[in-house]
Amino acid sequence: MSSSRRQLLAPPRLLVGVTLLFWGGVTGHPVVGLVCALLVVARSWTDLRWNFGERGFVRAWALTVLLATLSLAWFWLQGNSDILLFDLLVWMPVYLLPVMLAQTYAILPIMPLNTFSFIARRKMLVDRAAGRAVNPVWFDVGYPYLCLVLVASALSRINEFAYFVGLIILASSALVVASPLSRKRPVSMAVGLLLVVILSGGGSVGLFALSNSLTGIFAPRSGVTMGNRAQTAIGQLGRIKQSKRLYWRINDPEPAGPRLFREAVYNRYGAGQWWHKPVEGFDPKGEGDKASEMFKREDDYEPMWDRELLNGERQFAFEPDEFDRDPRARRRLRVIGKVRTTTPLPLPDSTQRISGLRVTDGGVDYNSLGTVRLENPDHNVVSFEVFFGGRALYEQAPDSELDLQVPSAEHDPSKHEKGDSAPARNLKGIEAVCEDLELEGLSAQEATVKIKSWFIGEFTYSMYFSHGHKTGHRYAISEFLDEDDRSGHCEYFATAAALLLREAGIPARYCVGFSAQERSKSGEWLLRGSHAHSWCRVWVGEESPPKLNPITGERRRIWGEGKWVDFDPTPPGWLAIEGSGVPWDRKFLDWWQRKREDFLLWRTASGNTEFVNRVMAIVALLLLGYVSFRLWQSRTRRRRSRGRGAGFGGSDAIVTPLHGLAKPAEHWLGSRLESQTFTEWILGLGECLPATESALQRAVSFHWKARFDPIGLDPGEEGEFEELCGELTARLKEVRRSEG
Repeated sequence: MSSSRRQLLAPPRLLVGVTLLFWGGVTGHPVVGLVCALLVVARSWTDLRWNFGERGFVRAWALTVLLATLSLAWFWLQGNSDILLFDLLVWMPVYLLPVMLAQTYAILPIMPLNTFSFIARRKMLVDRAAGRAVNPVWFDVGYPYLCLVLVASALSRINEFAYFVGLIILASSALVVASPLSRKRPVSMAVGLLLVVILSGGGSVGLFALSNSLTGIFAPRSGVTMGNRAQTAIGQLGRIKQSKRLYWRINDPEPAGPRLFREAVYNRYGAGQWWHKPVEGFDPKGEGDKASEMFKREDDYEPMWDRELLNGERQFAFEPDEFDRDPRARRRLRVIGKVRTTTPLPLPDSTQRISGLRVTDGGVDYNSLGTVRLENPDHNVVSFEVFFGGRALYEQAPDSELDLQVPSAEHDPSKHEKGDSAPARNLKGIEAVCEDLELEGLSAQEATVKIKSWFIGEFTYSMYFSHGHKTGHRYAISEFLDEDDRSGHCEYFATAAALLLREAGIPARYCVGFSAQERSKSGEWLLRGSHAHSWCRVWVGEESPPKLNPITGERRRIWGEGKWVDFDPTPPGWLAIEGSGVPWDRKFLDWWQRKREDFLLWRTASGNTEFVNRVMAIVALLLLGYVSFRLWQSRTRRRRSRGRGAGFGGSDAIVTPLHGLAKPAEHWLGSRLESQTFTEWILGLGECLPATESALQRAVSFHWKARFDPIGLDPGEEGEFEELCGELTARLKEVRRSEG
């Protein structure tokens, strides 16, 4: 392989360095990118070189695999991302750097392709030992590394215009450098650059779409449970699939504890979706006008009262007096699970205090409906204690409009055709169903009992819809209540019950969370995706006479003494219909997930973080020190040309693998005299150890050719020379052990 061909396959080191700087800038790691770029470009600033050969390249690849494995394990333990592949790909430039540097600083700056395949390398060694001809494919890793750096850059800010511009510039530069097109063919070069722009844009869009697709497939339930909107499946056809993935673990020492753990509550319904709208009068900390401005937005979250404990953990309560209450006066349970920013927490309805969270730059917020969410957690897995019991103090009393709202389309579908299909005219709306059940004038307890009895007797639970829903989302609940088959899942039952109660004048809200159905051998409630559930919150209390609002001039009903209670209208046995069995592979994944979460909790506990960081730093320094020591021992320097008297072509002084025999050979030959040449001295081993003579003669011939032949060794001879010297070294050590 000629030197001109090698130069053609290798990208300019400056281009590689600029690409690494680009990677560091777009991924938010500029220092790391700068260090990597300097290591690559520094080849032009030093005459240090290494005769790595085949074995050295394999070791560089082994170091890369080790770094990638450690990175994968670290990302998995951190749990920062749902798609570990993306985390791993972002850091490709770093853990592939050993291979790039091995080629950059090697005397022969190309490597065999079988370096990256254990099977192909073993076959080459077997063929070489059998005396068969071996011709490995040699190539330069420069351009593949350059492409992987660009891909790694794409996975962080893939949707930003700056990345797209940088990608085009770098890809075009690589094309101009590598292309054999000359200046006499500008049209061809222009077409090539246009293709680069198109492919860069298409690749960027494709990677962005792939990222979104994989995130949608592998991401946990975050995004489904949100504080401001419930993403329901009401009005959809097909089978509703629930994951068996484990989301929360709740350790409740008392078997008669709560079975419903609420995440979010909503009070406004329309077209198959529920929303949270602020309840007027929610001003828990007496902020007056500031609170009234908050009602203009959908987001009316207020921070809970908090205090920091001596161990760095924080407690949160709805009332400051709760901090001084005897913990034994409340029941308690422990919750463990994976969280993100603004994650709703699964809590009993009478939660008073939360303890044990680590949140440096955030806290715990709650809104007027009682949704409690964790803001900006320090880590992706949390463990905290919940103290509950007594009356819930953080849910605002009913709103005379929001908590009694029934969409006009569901109230009476016959009055809202607007181009819908004919069956909508014949549907019984919420008003008609409420009259048929005679719910008007009943108390909350009586109405809920009647609705639940009707659902159990007349309806069935189903997760599959092959027909119906002809009118879409607008009349989905009316269809559910009036169709012949009358089947649906918990979202239908909870929504229908809430609207029927509202039509009867009883305030009701829709809430989502988990129903505890599975208990582990250790006593923990395991909350899976298949345990996700929907139910109602119903106001049990008295209604006061309407009062005039001095601000709006409207008369609104004011609700007196009462409380919100859970009402689950879904017929029992829904879990058995959905499928409560857990496959064996899911049980193994659950065990693995629990170990992972428990380890992360231990690692992030007070005092353990510094210990783990210290151990990791020591391991990294030891690995870096070992690699640096081995490189320093095997270094050589490039002797620069000194003119015509510098030998044929000003050739470099080369240290070959045969020099590695010098130290073990001293046991039989003693120190080399100044009057002896190295080859004359090393050949003396053949007289002391006749079994090594033929291999030694072959190694010396390679040594002479490598040092003094202007052409040097071809790639196949280099590999054979390295293997031969390795075998001689091993044989000398074996003879010495047998003599000892």
